[in-house]
Amino acid sequence: MTTVDLAALRRDIASLGEPDALAAQRSAFDFGDSAVDQIFRAGMPRGAVHEIFAEESGDAGAATGFVIALTLRAAPCHSPVLWLEEDFSAQENGFPYAPGLQNIGFDPQRLIIVRCPTPQDVLKAASDSLGVRGTGAVIIAPWSSPKCLDLSASRKLLLTAQQTNVPAFLLRLGACPGENAAVTRWLIRAAPSQSSGANAPGHPVFDATLIRNRQGMTGHWILQWESDNHVFRQVEPVSGAMVSTSSYRSPQTRKSGTRPY
Repeated sequence: MTTVDLAALRRDIASLGEPDALAAQRSAFDFGDSAVDQIFRAGMPRGAVHEIFAEESGDAGAATGFVIALTLRAAPCHSPVLWLEEDFSAQENGFPYAPGLQNIGFDPQRLIIVRCPTPQDVLKAASDSLGVRGTGAVIIAPWSSPKCLDLSASRKLLLTAQQTNVPAFLLRLGACPGENAAVTRWLIRAAPSQSSGANAPGHPVFDATLIRNRQGMTGHWILQWESDNHVFRQVEPVSGAMVSTSSYRSPQTRKSGTRPY
């Protein structure tokens, strides 16, 4: 296990930050699709906590892709992105795949991955990282529903994000929604993409349901992510006969002190 020197990490990220004149950021970001953007009065708040769930365990890849797409909308170009995950979550869901990140339009060199042994360490690193000048976004990925991720802890993350105008994306894999301070909450399912021709794969498509919005309205959309220009576009569901999906196993419940073998 590697020990992370957070003080050194702060210095490294700050050195990658943009000059002060270019560091000014809008307080909100949008999806690039008017049907979704009209739900938010002034865009999705950048300095906030946004929570993303996979509807079933087999949708973990779709939820992760959706988080990366949101990060690309929210974070200034070329700014470093921190991915903070629990060891157990990494064992369950694998390591971020660089070619896959490139295919969705994200430069892997922007990504700084920090592995933590416990969910408490994930939240501590997240709180510290949100306060680092020059950070584009922080992706927080504890496994399941740890007790430490309660209303108090999430309020602390929200306050820090608001103060620094750095977006925090809570990637909740193997978890069920509970009470916390997230400003938006999304439920993501995988959706079939439309071929770009000659049986070539199409753009990533997400079945996205906004189940919490502290600004008011919620909604459901089938969203295509256009990797070249980094925008979402609402598309019609694929019609016709579909191959039935396989049964997904239920998300595992993490037990303290246990590890898979």
